[in-house]
Amino acid sequence: MKKTLALFVPFALSAIGAAAQGRIDQVLVFPGGATVERLVPVKAGAQQLRVACLPARFDADSLQIRPEPGITLGEISIQTVDRAAVPECANSPLDARIRELQDQIATVAAESDAQGVALDVLRRVVPPTGQLPGTLDTVRKNGLDALAKQHQLARRREDLEKQLAPLTTERDRLVAANPQVRTVAVRMAATKDAELHLSYRLSQAGWEPVYRAYLDTATGAVRLERHAQVAQSSGEDWSGVKLRLSTAQPRQATGMTPPYPWTLDILPPAQAMSFARAVPAPVMAKGARAAEAGDAAPAGPSFDLSVFEGEFATEYEVPGRATVAATGERIAYALGSVPLDARVMARSNPQAEAAAYLVAESARPAGVWPAGALQLYRDGTFVGQSRLSLANLDKLDLYFGRDDMVRVTVDPEARNAATTGFIGTRAEQKIAHVYKVENLHRTPFAVQVLEASPVAQHEDIKVTATFEPKPTVTEWRKEPGINAWEFTLQPGASQSLKANYLISYPKDARLGGMR
Repeated sequence: MKKTLALFVPFALSAIGAAAQGRIDQVLVFPGGATVERLVPVKAGAQQLRVACLPARFDADSLQIRPEPGITLGEISIQTVDRAAVPECANSPLDARIRELQDQIATVAAESDAQGVALDVLRRVVPPTGQLPGTLDTVRKNGLDALAKQHQLARRREDLEKQLAPLTTERDRLVAANPQVRTVAVRMAATKDAELHLSYRLSQAGWEPVYRAYLDTATGAVRLERHAQVAQSSGEDWSGVKLRLSTAQPRQATGMTPPYPWTLDILPPAQAMSFARAVPAPVMAKGARAAEAGDAAPAGPSFDLSVFEGEFATEYEVPGRATVAATGERIAYALGSVPLDARVMARSNPQAEAAAYLVAESARPAGVWPAGALQLYRDGTFVGQSRLSLANLDKLDLYFGRDDMVRVTVDPEARNAATTGFIGTRAEQKIAHVYKVENLHRTPFAVQVLEASPVAQHEDIKVTATFEPKPTVTEWRKEPGINAWEFTLQPGASQSLKANYLISYPKDARLGGMR
């Protein structure tokens, strides 16, 4: 099977000499894709060049060829052929390691056979008369050594075969997933030795962020580390490349939805209206849509593009040279860390749970922080995993687990109902919340208690709220009705908190939102 795509004027590949692959110099990885740049050497006087064994699934429209000074480009064409039809492309990126292991297994097998030959010789030894005791002792020792070596060689072979099996399986999977390759043919005029910079975009790659937050409770210091997990299954290894990571999404919409006119009109009388039942469009399964668009790509690593929504694009450069095999295995890279000027406290929401949680609250750190998994460590101990998703928030909350040294007690909620007004036209409800917070730490500790108060959404609903003591913050985080008590408790000290609500509304009204 052969497909040809001509970018300018196609020409016969038979006229092109031996193929070159060049080397992958740098890769820019996006969430859900990558741009690969190869450097292909060109000799002075060259008029034709064929770059073979490229991944068959790269976006042909994304192909760019940039010549260095001394090279003038002519026609460029792309051919897609079966891998078996191109001998130099028959090997997979794992073949070198597989051959190395196979050679080691063959060497071990030969050594084991040699020990077997030695044992056969020892079995046929007939000692001369008068030398029987000494000869038998020597044969016994040599036999024991040979059997012990055979056992060690058998164990060594078993270990090598265990290493070989997954590589062979992965090679077969890669070949099955990439049954075709592409060849790019270029006509040119080269006046000196130089290089072609050939780049193309792949969708079988991507990266996602992983964060680690560390809290030292003794000093209150908080550190936030950035990490990236990169994987690809394009069919070609990236070995010793300059690796850059970008939060940009080349495939997302590049423009906004334009506004459309907003018109008002008087509808005709209801009896004159005709209602035609709309027939919904058939819903096509995801697999069917993929099949209709073209041959479905083999399954590979999954990268969730949605985690990058709402963030501005930036790039990270991995220090040194990196290697990412085409196996889909995730490779982790550290992208640095930042110290946070955080306020550490015990935060509680007694309406939901009679407990306090250790939280480090800080301003939003500078830079771009795409949403990703967050691992949390308190005093060097892993306490759990969450998710970092700043979006448009100006505060960062890092929770480091439950603080059992801050005890929260919640009294049973008190409720009273009554009717008031002229001939009992209005109903009233009285609700009382009572909490107690105790500090069992050996040092003073900051505490924040959140209280959600009822907020009327209708003019006929009246809410009167009284607190003891008065909340430190009203509309906490700009949330209507969310209040916060903030205080510092000395070791062994406690604080009582009370919230009383009087809710009045029409007697015959159905009141929604009551908890």
